[in-house]
Formats: sequence, structure tokens, C-alpha cells
Amino acid sequence: MSRREWARRALLVPAMAALASGVLYAGACGGGHDGGSSGTSAGAELDDVIYEGGATDEALVALLAAEPKTDASQGTAFDAPEDGAALPGDTAPELSFHVGGAAIRTAPPAGPALRRAAGALPAARDGGAPVWAELGALLGPVRAARAHGTPINGRAYFLVFSTEAREGLLRVFTTKLSYTPDAAAWDKLRSAGAPITVHVTNAVFENNRIAPGGGPFAGEPVTFSIEP
Repeated sequence: MSRREWARRALLVPAMAALASGVLYAGACGGGHDGGSSGTSAGAELDDVIYEGGATDEALVALLAAEPKTDASQGTAFDAPEDGAALPGDTAPELSFHVGGAAIRTAPPAGPALRRAAGALPAARDGGAPVWAELGALLGPVRAARAHGTPINGRAYFLVFSTEAREGLLRVFTTKLSYTPDAAAWDKLRSAGAPITVHVTNAVFENNRIAPGGGPFAGEPVTFSIEP
């Protein structure tokens, strides 16, 4: 490597590392499930939410900030339980649902901004590794230290269980197409002593943000009761 090439990398890599580390640090400072990112705090109003399947509070904040749409091809429908079912109270059942007529979206490719940023970095000369690869290796451990974990890329579902007397009795945010209450959650539902209606709102996410055309979408609710 020539002295000029070495000097160019010596200036470029630290500068890009400082910029990227600053962005990552700002995201990490948002906290775990006690706050959101991008200046939005989840706050105490989401403290009771149960997160499953790698769901994040940042994605939930984005979902709740948008008005749900009605689209039969994108909303959910329950497979179990059936509407009006009376469930035995001794064992928590698995609640399962599907997206009507829509395939589950996989993780999207890198966005235009990321592709432009990568293209703007000069490639290495003399057959060496690109500067982008060197920068990725440099920042790898920092990315692994994100306080919020891995951002959601794909579809996620917000389940809200309610009775006539209490809205939001139980709330769950998950990337799965099913949910089985644990002992504490099942006790909360059983103690309601009234029919329970569960609504599911879903959205397609790209790095915790709702993707263009990704919803959120309101699903068909189901009502069930729990036997003593």
C-alpha cells in the first residue's frame, strides 16, 4: 500500500467510525423496554406490554402512532379460539391467527440511503479489502451492544385483550402468529370474570419503522369466555 493510500484510509476510517458510532450511541441511549428511540419515549403507558419473538418497544411506539387501516388481505383472522368459545380455565390455550391472503414479508434489502452511503465510499486499491468492509469489521462489536436488541424487519402483531369493564386487560407485542399466555397472564385473564375480546393490529417493519404500505392493519377480533 502506497503512503498516499495509507494516509487516505487513516483519515477516512476514523471519521466514518466516529459518525456511525455517534448514530449507534444515540439509538442505544433510548433504553430497553422503558423508552423509545428517535426522541420518542415509550413511557410508563407501555410498561405492562409483554414482548415476544424479538419484538421491540421502538416498533410498538411506531405502530401506535399510526392509524390502523382496514384491509381484509392484510388484517389477521383467528384460527383458535373460535368466536364465542368457552375455554377451560385449568390450562392456558394457544391463540393462533393468520394474515388473510398475504404472505409474510421477509426482511427487506438495505434501504436507498444505506446503498448510497456504501457507494460513496471509495474501494481499496491494489486488490485490498474495500474501506466499507474495514469499517464494518471495526463497528461490528458496537452494533452488537445495541440496548434495544435487533430491530424488527418483517411483520409484527399487537394483541389487546379487553372486557367491557376494562380495556387493555392484557397486551402482547410479538413477531409470532400465535400466543400462549404464561401462568401470570392466564391468571389475569381468568380473574376478569367476563367475556374477553382480543384485537390484533399488525404492521410490516423495516428497522423498527413501518415500511411504506406496511400498515398498520386492523384484524378481525374474537371473543371468548373462560370457564371457572
